[in-house]
Amino acid sequence: MLKANQHFILSFFGPPLLAAVACYGAYLLNFWFEMKTPVLMITLLVTAVVFFLIGRWAIRVFVPVRCPYCKGKAYEIEGRGNRFMCLVCGKDH
Repeated sequence: MLKANQHFILSFFGPPLLAAVACYGAYLLNFWFEMKTPVLMITLLVTAVVFFLIGRWAIRVFVPVRCPYCKGKAYEIEGRGNRFMCLVCGKDH
């Protein structure tokens, strides 16, 4: 389990990094698709947005934070950035 500051760093740098890797993969497939420049740019933009959102969602849902009170698993509260709810004690931190 991560600390809250480590979770913040992961959620800040993880999704853009995932989007960049996915865009690079789509760019490498350009030779197979033989896309023209505007179509390639639209494909890369859509790929970046989709993989950024998937990465952010996956970190929020699947990466727990250690509760500072009981050391249990806490997950991010949706709609409240960097606020976590512990599954064991129920405290918000």
